[in-house]
Amino acid sequence: MRISGKFTGSMGFKAALIGALILVMMMPTALVRQIVRERSGRAQEVENEIIESWGGELRFAGPVLRVPCARLEEVTLRDDKGRETKELRESYFDLWITPSRTSLRVDLDTTRKSRGIFSVPVFSGTLRVDAEFDATEALAGLAGHETALAGEAEIVVAIENQKGLRGLEDPLWGGAPLSFKPGDAGLGLLTGGIRAAAPIAPDEPVSFGAVLSVQGGGRVRLLPLGEDVDATVSSDWTAPSYRGDYLPGSQTLGEDGFTARWTVSHLSRGTPLSWTGSARGDDRLSRAFFGVDLLEVLDLYALNDRAVKYAILFIVVPFLTMFLIETLGKRSIHPVQYALAGIGNLVFYLLLLSLSEHIPFGAAYLASAAAVSSMVLAYSLSLFKDTSKAWYMGPVMAVSYLYLFITLQSEDWALLTGSVGAFCVIGIVMFVTRRVDWYGER
Repeated sequence: MRISGKFTGSMGFKAALIGALILVMMMPTALVRQIVRERSGRAQEVENEIIESWGGELRFAGPVLRVPCARLEEVTLRDDKGRETKELRESYFDLWITPSRTSLRVDLDTTRKSRGIFSVPVFSGTLRVDAEFDATEALAGLAGHETALAGEAEIVVAIENQKGLRGLEDPLWGGAPLSFKPGDAGLGLLTGGIRAAAPIAPDEPVSFGAVLSVQGGGRVRLLPLGEDVDATVSSDWTAPSYRGDYLPGSQTLGEDGFTARWTVSHLSRGTPLSWTGSARGDDRLSRAFFGVDLLEVLDLYALNDRAVKYAILFIVVPFLTMFLIETLGKRSIHPVQYALAGIGNLVFYLLLLSLSEHIPFGAAYLASAAAVSSMVLAYSLSLFKDTSKAWYMGPVMAVSYLYLFITLQSEDWALLTGSVGAFCVIGIVMFVTRRVDWYGER
């Protein structure tokens, strides 16, 4: 079937051709987005390495009292002739007892650590632990053939990554100093820990206190063990994100950082106050962690990725502007020239990504937008040979980049801003083209 020359010369055919060209231009857009994701993945990998070498995420559980217990059991033995004899055998197990009151106070100062062009915030500070143990009820629950070895009891503190534990100050058990050594004594809540001998008297409550010097990065997680837990986390970081099954009951946030406080009762949890054996595999305990993430709300690569999502805006808007100037100015532009203008706008995202890895995002955005806008404006002037028409491309590009920047900075309003912007663009195009002869009859 032969397409008539009248149809191929019409504005409608030119508009359809440009539409097809826009779809083709989305292919290099996908490649640009893939580059952003690759750089983001590399940055995340380096950030994880920095955090791990600095001490890893701070995950803390405890303190818990371990009381070794002995159990006498009667077993039946059978000899080679089938004769049975009964014998008493002693076995051992651990009784774990949580505090009747626990107070945790975490104070952190943040700084940035860099490796090459990548950097990540890390923290260092102190974790103060104060607890009171009353083992009376737990020991009373032992069976008649079970005996607690109270003189061999230990106080155990669980830590996920022991590299993050840099020191221990003033560990006291009932007012007496403690000597800690590595190991969680089989608690099994986290991968590491420390323990110290802490003999108890069955009917006497005893207090525990210590100040841990800690460092790490990324996240802080605490496990509320005991009847009543009071936990406070404060830092100079200004973008906290609270996580876990419990949100802080009170919090303050300002330019100098944040302070968050949790008050958790055992009545609101399904975790036990005492148990025997290892805690490993107990979902009730593993799900009870709470804390805060020290994250950057709009990090460099998240901003770049969000910017690329609006790439179609910088393909469609310049194409529409050139098409309208072409239509109203009665000057023909070849599809290849449209493609070059579109590719020029795609280079903006590569410039933005590469520059923002070395200079602040705002400065990188301004430099990239100014460079690409100037290039497209100069190209338009060379195409139309008429400054009175081609200069429209400059304001259009400037407004488009300003609109994108505002959208990127408005995390909570990004969708609304984008929707309103798309509505305005379509409305303007409808208004300007309302008298265009798309069939080319006139």
